Amino acid sequence: MSGTPKDSMEMVPSCSSSSSKEQVYTTQTSRHSLDGEVSSGSTAGSFTVTNLTRTLDMQFENLSYAVKTGIIKKEQKTILKSVSGEFKAGELTAIMGPSGAGKSTLLDVLSGYIENFNGKLSVNGLPIDNKAFRRQSAYIMQDSNLQPLLTVKEAMHFSSSLKIGDEMSKENKRIRVEGIIKAIGLQNATKTLTGQLSGGQLKRLAIALELVNNPPVMFFDEPTTGLDSSMSFQCISLLKQLSHQGRTIIW
Repeated sequence: MSGTPKDSMEMVPSCSSSSSKEQVYTTQTSRHSLDGEVSSGSTAGSFTVTNLTRTLDMQFENLSYAVKTGIIKKEQKTILKSVSGEFKAGELTAIMGPSGAGKSTLLDVLSGYIENFNGKLSVNGLPIDNKAFRRQSAYIMQDSNLQPLLTVKEAMHFSSSLKIGDEMSKENKRIRVEGIIKAIGLQNATKTLTGQLSGGQLKRLAIALELVNNPPVMFFDEPTTGLDSSMSFQCISLLKQLSHQGRTIIW
């Protein structure tokens, strides 16, 4: 994979491959330089930085992945080749490269959706446990497939029931859901059907649904796709706030 640095961004080659033609460039933002305020309530169900039970750093070395392209000759096409790097808690990291370079595939590998890869993947320096990691991470894809006949509030409560279950009381789940809705900027759309939301609202709802169990790691596949420049700016600002709370944010 390759990326062409742009004047408006500082490009950091923290994810690299053994070949200069397949380098993945990322831009990172320190947790200390982020803008945006974080709420500081003390309620058990509140959506605050203090609710993160742990922070996670990800390391990966020599990740390679290939797919079969031929039935008879069993030919293979290499999608990723010897990609290495690290993602740190409290940082927003963007994986950049041209269309078809393998960015989405790398996210699929890192998030555990692809398991038949070669290379080493670890969390906080320890070999990754895919099942446990997927419980502690969230992956927001381009197509969120939200239920169009549910209201925003109904979708949030349904998500909290699935992701939290009986680990939290109904009252604390309600408080958390309301806190996330407010933090994400959807408090005026709680009774709106998801099928009637704007593109920007849909993106925010997709993120809100994954925040109910407060994951320390979040992956985003093309989060600004389909948004205008104003909505894209708001989306990136939201991702910055999430990383400011100590999360590892990769997109």
